[in-house]
Amino acid sequence: MKALSPFIVLLVIGASGYPSPASAQDSDAIAAEAEALNNYNTAIAAGRRAEAARYILEYMEDTRGEHDPQTVALTHSYGNLLRQEGDILEALSVLKKARKRAIAAHGKHGIELFQINLDLGDAYVDHNKGVRRPQRYFDEALEVLRENGQHETVLYVTALVGIASRLTIAGALEGGFSADTNGDGLAELDSFGTSRVIRRYLSEYGVLEEYLEEASELAEALELEDPYLSAKISVVAARIKVRENIFLDSVPLTVRGSVSNETIEENYQREDGNLAAAAESLANDAELNQQFLDIANNSRMEIAWLSEDLGRMKDFCSSDVLNMASRYPPERLYEIADDGTVIAPRFSFFVARNIFDQLKTRVIDGRLTNDRYTNWGPNAKVGEKPAFVPVCIDGQLMAALVYAPTVTIEDIGENEVIE
Repeated sequence: MKALSPFIVLLVIGASGYPSPASAQDSDAIAAEAEALNNYNTAIAAGRRAEAARYILEYMEDTRGEHDPQTVALTHSYGNLLRQEGDILEALSVLKKARKRAIAAHGKHGIELFQINLDLGDAYVDHNKGVRRPQRYFDEALEVLRENGQHETVLYVTALVGIASRLTIAGALEGGFSADTNGDGLAELDSFGTSRVIRRYLSEYGVLEEYLEEASELAEALELEDPYLSAKISVVAARIKVRENIFLDSVPLTVRGSVSNETIEENYQREDGNLAAAAESLANDAELNQQFLDIANNSRMEIAWLSEDLGRMKDFCSSDVLNMASRYPPERLYEIADDGTVIAPRFSFFVARNIFDQLKTRVIDGRLTNDRYTNWGPNAKVGEKPAFVPVCIDGQLMAALVYAPTVTIEDIGENEVIE
């Protein structure tokens, strides 16, 4: 969602069909409008986009009412800006308000509810509290499309694939498993010999696979409209399998065996092949398919990392199909020695010094497929610990420091290796 420009704000305030308070020569209304615009401009100049939107939203609520379509749209925009700025709890509150207002203005199945429900589901994914809550809103978004006659469309299939992709983000799935994998739930077996954690596993990952199964059923008839639908589905399906593999690698072998007879490495290599094939197809129109190419290449890089294959990671970076330079500030990037040791100064906090060490302790919060890297720093979420993650920077494999405080580096000499 793009930031509100001054032009858009003026358009909203003085939109045709609505008499502007200023045009009515009401001095109080003129003053209120001027104050709203002044506050907006001040906040924009300071880089506080969400705050800027709030000033205009409050003005719209006072002058147009909560259920005016433009007030509804601005409420939605404000919620997305809060989410972009990392205020997830407030974003959830505002997006719920936008949804309620949209239902009042357009009805439960108004097409406007499609994007609002998607964004609300996305915000719950960011909240890292499991699959069920975001799934509710994602499913409501799909229902809106069905009710508007857009079931067998590229938009509907793309929404299914996108939802499955979003739910593979760590917090959405692993948040639901954390209590089970840390406790005695692994040993609790039902009458069929299945542990509680595996029952949860089958349920949570099954949800994602259902989205993709429906997408696959519809995609064949839509190939003429989008010849890359099948490749996109394959990318997300493989990504889900990688997430499953990470989960299976975190539970005892006896528990894992009730789900998969393949080794972890066999699973990784199979999905790497699937991702490579899909990426080759998508690369025929890289500009159109960039989002899914990024997912495929990030997942392949992650597989090499999880497989502890430093040579393959370097080769992947040198192939220049993945460049993360725009996502990481240079002061947080460090070289990696041939044994995987990160060449970095001493820090005042603990961080595993080998790029593979955190994999052994299951500290994988900063994995490559988590695009919300910017959570490092004073505002990092509870439980997100400083870590080094491998990244491709202009053709070179490097380590990025994520989830770290801002002022912590002790000057003990440039490029000193700390064991």
